[in-house]
Amino acid sequence: MERKKIIEFLAKSPLFQSLSHKQLERISQKVKVRQFFPDDIIVWQGQPSNSLFVISNGIVAVKSITNETENLLAYLMPGNTFGEVGILENQPRSATVVALSDVDVLVIQRDDFLYILNRYAPVAIELARILGRYLVDSNKRLSQDEKTIQIILLFNLHEDTGGTGIASLISAELCGKNDRPTVYVEYRNSKEVVKSLKTTPGSGTYHHPSGFDILIPQEDTYLPSTTRTTLVLDKLKNKYENIVFSLPGQLDASTSMLLEQADQILLLASPLEDAHHLVDELHSEIRKRTRPGETSIFTLLNRAKPEYKDVEFTPPPMDFEIPYLEEFPSFSLPKRKKLDLPDAIADVIGTCIDRLERTHNIAVFIPTTMDVDKPINTDVYVKDVLNFMAERFGGATCREASGVWNSGEVGLVGETVNIVESYMNREDMNTYLDEVVALVKKLKLELGQEAMALEVDRKLTLI
Repeated sequence: MERKKIIEFLAKSPLFQSLSHKQLERISQKVKVRQFFPDDIIVWQGQPSNSLFVISNGIVAVKSITNETENLLAYLMPGNTFGEVGILENQPRSATVVALSDVDVLVIQRDDFLYILNRYAPVAIELARILGRYLVDSNKRLSQDEKTIQIILLFNLHEDTGGTGIASLISAELCGKNDRPTVYVEYRNSKEVVKSLKTTPGSGTYHHPSGFDILIPQEDTYLPSTTRTTLVLDKLKNKYENIVFSLPGQLDASTSMLLEQADQILLLASPLEDAHHLVDELHSEIRKRTRPGETSIFTLLNRAKPEYKDVEFTPPPMDFEIPYLEEFPSFSLPKRKKLDLPDAIADVIGTCIDRLERTHNIAVFIPTTMDVDKPINTDVYVKDVLNFMAERFGGATCREASGVWNSGEVGLVGETVNIVESYMNREDMNTYLDEVVALVKKLKLELGQEAMALEVDRKLTLI
């Protein structure tokens, strides 16, 4: 791998992304590149921890071997590191790491890595964050009981997105579907909700006839906003298992804190000129504060006003779109026990709830060329992959995209790509990811491709 490529990848790795180009150039001189092939053992459990590994391409499986029994601990993707804990503790490897596909790794020897930590504070700080996440995840697993708490955040990017109504409908559907204690918290427009319920701020909890509770947070100005939010959330988690927040469209200290615990995030926009820009900007900021596989993020366009009914929205489509509905269910529903949802809303809310526990994502990119650049109808392959994914993950969708890639044989190749995508929980991903990789390898051979693209939790790798 060229030195320039090593520097480019280090810049994208969370561990080194805060460093300057000059600093990355110095570190790159201490980096070696190694390649592994499917089923190759990269490190053995019990070996000395003498290197840090940064995955630049491919997928690896982390396994613990006890009494000749293999336990799958995790899959690691491009950008992930392994070996750092053993280096710091100067202890043998605690797990075996196996290449699931062709894998490229950057290798930094133990002495060089310790030198980097001492020389570059941002790397040490980021490593502390990574290890902190490991500790939090371990504590979650150790303390996990039968109670599962699900937190949904709905960000309203415009004033007229109908967010209060949608959040209350999500709460009602959640409560009705899984019969778990559910609460809706209005942080966006509490005055409107207070007026609708004919109550007063800080008056406590209102119980909606459809089964969920509504909380209007008390505005304790003598407490910092993050403290108020923490106290509210801790109180809610002791009583409820579904918690839905309706929030403004900007991040602040309070909402940033909520991001760390969210299971699902919905970005709700109106079809205005700045919608695409606002969605992209907020989506990017949220991604920095959440982890793939832990939190799902969806964008939703709502044509909530008559003037939005036929407005053309030319940027790339949102994940979901609600058309203009003359009888859109408003928030003011205290007298109606049963909420009759229009199909357009029911489908969106049903999909969001279905994906609440399906926070992991796998996408297979199927080309429309064979032998690099010869056009071919690949509909039969798309159908086979759709069936394959649906059988294992309960469902799959397909969408078209235009792509350009650089072939080592003929240069730039432009073509239409079919992307088959599924959402699943962690258990199903761990169970079937190796089968998906095997399927992509098979497609690569049958279609005569130099490489096939596979995306796992929004991280793209080449097979």
